[in-house]
Amino acid sequence: MGNSTKYIKLPLPEYQEPRKTVFTKAHLKGVEKLGRVVMPDDSDFPAFSKIGAEKYLNRMVDYMYEDDKSAILIILKLFSIMPLFMISWTMWLIETGSKWQGMPGAPFRMLRIALKGLILTVYYSVVTENQVIHSKIGYDAKIVM
Repeated sequence: MGNSTKYIKLPLPEYQEPRKTVFTKAHLKGVEKLGRVVMPDDSDFPAFSKIGAEKYLNRMVDYMYEDDKSAILIILKLFSIMPLFMISWTMWLIETGSKWQGMPGAPFRMLRIALKGLILTVYYSVVTENQVIHSKIGYDAKIVM
């Protein structure tokens, strides 16, 4: 067995934009359904399905490792054909499994971070016309001098 390690000479090559992820209708449907489970319609906050998250997905997904990205896309495709109650049950199972101590809970914790993280990151980073989400949580990024 030879050493297959590749070294990069410094300085690093110039920055390259990541390859843009192409979402199919199935992926977008899976995101919308997962968003309805993770961020259901609330009287104070807009529902995930109402914020137009598909416009903002690439801001996060394009920068994921390829293995993580392909796994998320497979799960989203599966969610697109699953009924909402099964997605809710799946998320409950992941949430429950993530509380297990040590190695048995590790895959569940990783899934929880990946799936909920995708929805919550997109939801709270969305720039809506009147900043409804940001004003409701008291977020103001103004710099005061």
